[in-house]
Amino acid sequence: MPALTPHRWRTAGAIAAVACLGLSAALLWPWSTSMAQKAAGGKAPPPVPVKVATVQVQDQALSLSAVGQVQAARQAVVKSRIDGLLTEVSFTEGQQVRQGQVLARLDDRSLRAQVAQAEAELRRLQAQLALAQLDLQRYQDLAAQSAVSTQQRDQQQAQVAQLVAQVQSQQASLSQIQTQLSYTVITAPFSGRVGLRLVDVGNIVRPLDVQGIVTLAQTEPLMVVFSVPQTRLSDVRQAIAQPQGAVVSVAEREGGPTLAKGRLRSADNAVDAGTGSLKLKAELAPPQQQGDRLWPGQFVTVRLDTGAIAGALSVPAAAVQRGLKGPFVWRVAKAEGAAQAQMVPVQPRWQSDTWVVVAARADGLKPGDQVVVDGQSRLKPKAAVRVLIAASDVARSASQP
Repeated sequence: MPALTPHRWRTAGAIAAVACLGLSAALLWPWSTSMAQKAAGGKAPPPVPVKVATVQVQDQALSLSAVGQVQAARQAVVKSRIDGLLTEVSFTEGQQVRQGQVLARLDDRSLRAQVAQAEAELRRLQAQLALAQLDLQRYQDLAAQSAVSTQQRDQQQAQVAQLVAQVQSQQASLSQIQTQLSYTVITAPFSGRVGLRLVDVGNIVRPLDVQGIVTLAQTEPLMVVFSVPQTRLSDVRQAIAQPQGAVVSVAEREGGPTLAKGRLRSADNAVDAGTGSLKLKAELAPPQQQGDRLWPGQFVTVRLDTGAIAGALSVPAAAVQRGLKGPFVWRVAKAEGAAQAQMVPVQPRWQSDTWVVVAARADGLKPGDQVVVDGQSRLKPKAAVRVLIAASDVARSASQP
């Protein structure tokens, strides 16, 4: 067999390539024809299963939620006002105390001795003053009879004035020492609950001690402080305008049971420039009505009732979606005898965790419309849908605000 030249090699390769392409086309033709036939005569995609709820007209109580912190109405660090040795602690940790009740005592022996010494000195000066006043009276009588010179009378009068000043000075010194002595008895500045003891008997306590002896908190009533964003200032104005103060509910966590209720009492005088929020303070019901379930310093979830909307067009919050053109819902409507999805834009006026109040529009939602609350991700305009659950069942399961 003669050897193949380079020209013949190229010719043979071209023939082989053409043969392969022909074989591939022959194999693929039946498959592509079958797929085209299936596409031409295939069925429509199946309906998308969805859950729906009914658009309702109902009175909506408006509220806003925030994280707050429980505070005592008053709180103080009980300290000694003088340097001294702590000799007695008269309270039990955590107990309720009354205003003026003795909490601790300091060693007062040195101050008592100083008081006794000052009192003795005061009595001595008072005796000298009494004698000088008698002498002055005699000098005045004798001077009137020209029995003594007026100079002697004036000298005696000056001595009386000097003794009067000394008595007054000693009285002031005695009062100061007595005040120091009173500081050895440390009392509660107001009624409240004491915390844990911060120093033990036998220690030297001083006014400059940071921790003090114990902290005292007035827990009747308790307060809660919370902040709301400046975007909700209109709601805050409505709450402040209520005559008795807007109702405030406190829970341990979002959606948890209510631990206490109270009234909004005050608002800060400026919005915090750093956070863009306004600080509010509410007064809670007395602890006996709370069951001592709240403690100063505790973080809680606060719900502030800001008003109500009568006859609000309301949809479940789960139905509202966000798109490039704004919020919308999928409405289920009958078209050509089948249920189809319609994209309906909405304008939210207020929103809670469960409901969204939307503005009524002529071309928008109507009371009784069914909106999709589950299964929206597979929907597109005019897509066929299949309702999985009755709207009334979802409406009953949706929690009211």
